[in-house]
Amino acid sequence: MQRFPQLIQRISLSLLLIVCFVPLTAQGLAGARNLDRALMVNLGYGPYSSGGDLVNRFGNGWSIDGGLYWLPVGTNFEFGVRAQYGFGDQVKEDVLADLRTREGFLIGNQREPADIQLRQRQLFVGPSLGYTLSIGENKRAGIHVKTSIGYFFHRIRLQQDPIQGVPQVAPELEPGYDRLTGGLAVHQFVGFQQLALDRRLNFYIGGEITAGFTKGLRNFDIPTGGPPSQEGRTDLVLGVKAGLIIPFYFGEGRQIYY
Repeated sequence: MQRFPQLIQRISLSLLLIVCFVPLTAQGLAGARNLDRALMVNLGYGPYSSGGDLVNRFGNGWSIDGGLYWLPVGTNFEFGVRAQYGFGDQVKEDVLADLRTREGFLIGNQREPADIQLRQRQLFVGPSLGYTLSIGENKRAGIHVKTSIGYFFHRIRLQQDPIQGVPQVAPELEPGYDRLTGGLAVHQFVGFQQLALDRRLNFYIGGEITAGFTKGLRNFDIPTGGPPSQEGRTDLVLGVKAGLIIPFYFGEGRQIYY
């Protein structure tokens, strides 16, 4: 696992070099309505799977992707901030195992089996830099690469029984079970992005990876009866994402011919 941080750093450097050194096309605004400067709102959705140290805690899940980007006039660079929220029901670490009966039940305060479910929750937030390498006549449609550096954390959520409670896992005690983990992270996206010439069909689709260099953030873990391990982790999230882009253009809004 010690090789993962170096690998991710090399991938990040490679993508940043592509973003920084791919030459800009000197096309101006002639004959194209989608080259004005724009404020873009991104919203995407897709599945993901866990990797690295995270695979021992969580399985697969789904994530919602959101971002706000500024696109200068006549260029394919974009600058902004993005966030990704992940969720799922595949939790491999049963933090409630010591409270279960032989049959695997939790007994609530009504002396009946309580339905408390374990859920996974993830969040990444950070600034982002992207570039679109144009393909064809549309200068703002083509191979899109994006790099984000920010903060990533994940935790185990206890979904309480709506009918009865379990005193040992009352809401005020949940931090002792959630194994909150966080740290710096790098997110990479490679795929296809289009800002349509008629400004109607604007979307992105591709693959992504988030690598978080994390550690436990809680001071006490109830299941183990002591502080959680402070050993560094490399948590990987691999996914596929498709989303829509809502661009707000600022410019003359018409074709210009030389």
